Amino acid sequence: MRHHTDVPTGHDWAVEEAAAFVSRVADSRTLAVARDLNAVRRAFDAAARSIDGLLSTPPDAGDEVRTFIARLMTRLGGENEALKAALKDARMEMEAAKAALEEERAGSEATHTATARMTMEFERALEELHREHVTVLAQQTLASSSLPLDELLIVFSALQKAETVPELLTALIQGLGREFSRIALFDVDGECLVGREQVGFDARSEISKVTLQLSDDSLLARAVRAGRIESIITGLRNDPSASLPFGGTPACALAIPIVAQGAAMAVIYADDSDDVEFATAAPQARAKFADLLQQHALLVLVRIWVGQKSIAECRELAARLVTDLEDAYKVESEAGRNRVHCQQRLKEGLETARRRYAERIVREDQRATALLDDHLSAAVAGREDTAFGRDLAGVLGLAGRGPRANVVPMYR
Repeated sequence: MRHHTDVPTGHDWAVEEAAAFVSRVADSRTLAVARDLNAVRRAFDAAARSIDGLLSTPPDAGDEVRTFIARLMTRLGGENEALKAALKDARMEMEAAKAALEEERAGSEATHTATARMTMEFERALEELHREHVTVLAQQTLASSSLPLDELLIVFSALQKAETVPELLTALIQGLGREFSRIALFDVDGECLVGREQVGFDARSEISKVTLQLSDDSLLARAVRAGRIESIITGLRNDPSASLPFGGTPACALAIPIVAQGAAMAVIYADDSDDVEFATAAPQARAKFADLLQQHALLVLVRIWVGQKSIAECRELAARLVTDLEDAYKVESEAGRNRVHCQQRLKEGLETARRRYAERIVREDQRATALLDDHLSAAVAGREDTAFGRDLAGVLGLAGRGPRANVVPMYR
């Protein structure tokens, strides 16, 4: 409100100064003109006295008198013109001063009007901002109990659908993106952290070129070494000495390790820097949101790891069963058994192998169901020029016919 008092004061000062300036100019010009007029008057008086004296002289001096009078009139005429020019200049300067004064008065009035308008607009905007702030706080208070739960359910569902570690990490990054504006994924490679993926950072930044040492006392390195989430919440000032690995002005910055079998395999950096959308949410709530996501992701990771281990074991079992079938076939063949007998024993062995494999995968991933058939098909393709390969192909074809498959093909 200080501008309201300053503007009228400046206006009054400008008016007073301009009036004083005009008065000084007018007084100065008036005095000069008066002095010049007095000088002319004195010159006329002197000339009159000289003329009177000359008129009283003898007639032979008349030419000289006339010459003097002409010269005097010429001189007085020039001074009169100079006086007229001076008066004209003084009048023009006075008019210019008046115009400048009027312009200053108009400018002062315009400034006063603009200042008043800007003050009103500022006060109106401030009042609107205050109302919006109150509205946002009310909305956040209303949503704080239900929205995080809804978000968690959505993200948990996406995490649960992950079948591989890359799918899990992608779902986790997308889930964190609901509460954090900048996210970066790093793989643990020996004693280094190697950047792999980023979201929300400057497009010119290439996270793949970023390498951090685990020996450093950074937020990410501490999280990997400790195997737990490390956080910086600037509002709480819980760690004034901590430095942010990627700068910015976040209220909440987290390093989230992804631990499998007791060791961190990756770490995710997440913060809420430079994004108005996340500026009004509670940093502690976002930190808890990330903590819950990490815990659920680690449970899913255990399930994925167990499933992958089981798949590997099933794949190994399928390969061993096929090898046992081939070994048993060679024993029968080398013992001099005829081809019909060898094929019958191969068929029986295949049924036994299928039964053993089905017992093993009854509680395993459905993806393991086709592993035995894949290995059998691979054995047929890789041994099609051997008796075992041809007989195995025949047995597999007979098995597909059901009860009517009672004719064993013969090969010579």
